[in-house]
Amino acid sequence: MNTKFIPLMLMCLSQFSLLTLVVAEESRIYQTDTTGNIQYHKPSAVIQGNGRIVQTDSFGNKQYHKQQYQIKGSKVYQTDSTGNIQYHKPHAVISK
Repeated sequence: MNTKFIPLMLMCLSQFSLLTLVVAEESRIYQTDTTGNIQYHKPSAVIQGNGRIVQTDSFGNKQYHKQQYQIKGSKVYQTDSTGNIQYHKPHAVISK
């Protein structure tokens, strides 16, 4: 095996594993119809690993200029486009 290829392969694998970790931290929320079928053609949302909820378009592009939310403890707060929590706006409480 070519010894010059090994460092390149290790670098690619490490970058791929880092990319996999970043993607794995996001969960997507899709809209459904009345029978429970997922509506992939409609806008959805992404919950990032830090608890930030960002709206996405039907292609999966994040829409940072639209309303965003932040999960903090058992509460969901509205945030501005830079992620600052807007404490003066209404918030929701998550309960079981």
